[in-house]
Amino acid sequence: MKTLGLILFMVVGSLNLFGQQYKTVELKPIAKQGWRYYYDFKRLGGPIALEVPLIAINDEETFRLYKTSKTIRAVGQALGFIPLFYIISIPENGFINPSTFWILVGSSLAAQLGMETLGHFKLGKAIDRYNLLIFQPSSNSLGLQIKLQF
Repeated sequence: MKTLGLILFMVVGSLNLFGQQYKTVELKPIAKQGWRYYYDFKRLGGPIALEVPLIAINDEETFRLYKTSKTIRAVGQALGFIPLFYIISIPENGFINPSTFWILVGSSLAAQLGMETLGHFKLGKAIDRYNLLIFQPSSNSLGLQIKLQF
């Protein structure tokens, strides 16, 4: 009797495991103000939070622009370690040239800023494409569509 009760408990308890439950969510537009991003009128912590809606639109060009932005920003962050590598690579009895060090610090900061700016530019293009796809009417809807290119 205990075995039958255990088997019945296991069968009833595992019924929820047979299928996945999906929830469909309506995609909302992404607003940008400078380097700040808003989704559903809520400010996002950073560009990485835009990954889910940008991938959910299922558009190759939007995904490519987002991945390019992410890669460029990662390279920019890696450039910040150049002065540290310079200090580590000096031999124990070696001399650290202050002017070389400060040139490396300044150039790595400038490169980081440039990469961050380029990454946000690419992300802005991905957001613009995403918003365009969100607001495009479907093929079976009635209405007027006007496309303007500047």
